[in-house]
Amino acid sequence: MSSRSRALPPALAALGVAALVSLPGQARADSPYAISGGLFMSLSFGQQLAFGLGADLRATALLNTGRPSRAGEMGLGPFAQATWLNFSAGRFAAGIHGGSDLSDDFSDTPYSIDGELGWTYRTRYDDALPGQHGFHVGVMSAVFSPVALDVSARAAIPLSGEPFVPEGTFGLGLRVTPPFGVRSEMIDGRPLRTAEGVVLPPALALGPAAVRPARLDRATRAALAGAWLDSARAECGSIPAFLALARDLAAVGAPASLVARALAALGDEVRHAARCSEIASALAGWRLRPALLPPPPARDADRRAALVRMALEAWHDGCLGEGAAAARARLSLAGASDGAVRAALGEIAHDEAQHAELGWRVLAFCLAEGGREAREAIGDAIAGPAPAPPGDHVEVEGEREETQAFGQLRRAQADAAWDETWAAARRDGERMLAAA
Repeated sequence: MSSRSRALPPALAALGVAALVSLPGQARADSPYAISGGLFMSLSFGQQLAFGLGADLRATALLNTGRPSRAGEMGLGPFAQATWLNFSAGRFAAGIHGGSDLSDDFSDTPYSIDGELGWTYRTRYDDALPGQHGFHVGVMSAVFSPVALDVSARAAIPLSGEPFVPEGTFGLGLRVTPPFGVRSEMIDGRPLRTAEGVVLPPALALGPAAVRPARLDRATRAALAGAWLDSARAECGSIPAFLALARDLAAVGAPASLVARALAALGDEVRHAARCSEIASALAGWRLRPALLPPPPARDADRRAALVRMALEAWHDGCLGEGAAAARARLSLAGASDGAVRAALGEIAHDEAQHAELGWRVLAFCLAEGGREAREAIGDAIAGPAPAPPGDHVEVEGEREETQAFGQLRRAQADAAWDETWAAARRDGERMLAAA
């Protein structure tokens, strides 16, 4: 085995690790880019028949973001691949990829097509087949349901060495996220905010799981699994958000009872994420788990700036966001019949109502301590036009009885819950401001 081929397994592992480490950065709800990593098996033919194990990492600049749907998303960007061939040689490739998500609607199984163009180098097999540089071309089709599976066909056209025999490769892989990003639905509860916007954790597939119930057709099952996986991601994002809230409350000298309640809410979100993940896994037939992200760093210039920011976040994320999440969970519970779904929604409805009440308490503290700046900021927020819901609610298509049984609302129901929460919060906010 040559030194270059011996170096391939570490390079392969490094590329796979890079794919996983890079994922949180692409999970922003409205991000203009995506990062997708995966592992694949391949069969090469041409100069020599070879079995391969490989890793692929690609970054994509998305060209038509900002819409409620990721369907039809197009993009391009760099890619890198490393493949271990017959456990004795290796192939490296790098270049540009580009393509599109071809799915029409989230109720269908999302799929995409992605072309590749670049450079490749295969290390030495033996004296008769020395290492060669080449021209890399390829195409990959990925299906996300809700774990991304990809099928690829690639060719390497030699540019150096002998003999001059092009090599072809067929591959089958498993991706952690689709090449053109994961579409998010309505964010339930308190979102994880950073300096770059709202962040949603990526979802990981940890192996097969038992599927239930058997009566659902494939399309409905996939749509419901995706919806509950989105909920699990949103609930998981609330964990570092509440940790940051507890840290910031302690930093500005809030009562210990508020800090303790923020930490208790963190524990609630851990349970919510686990329940939603279990439901998504049972529907998908894969053990699906969102990745836990770190809390955002403190970034306020001084205590007064922190109080103003925390007041606005308490209003938007607590009073409105978690209030609406509790209202949607209550509506979903009324129509749900699946036992696991009813248990999850009952717990979420109760806890989110408690989190909304915590938001009001944090708001009262910030108004009392933040002075005129905090009162004016909240006054402008309350007096302004009704804000849009904290995400785009994509209605799950399917038989109404089946989607309701698994806790999914129609778009009109979700909008009504938001409107009612906004109207009630506006009245209570005006009274709080008058008292302050």
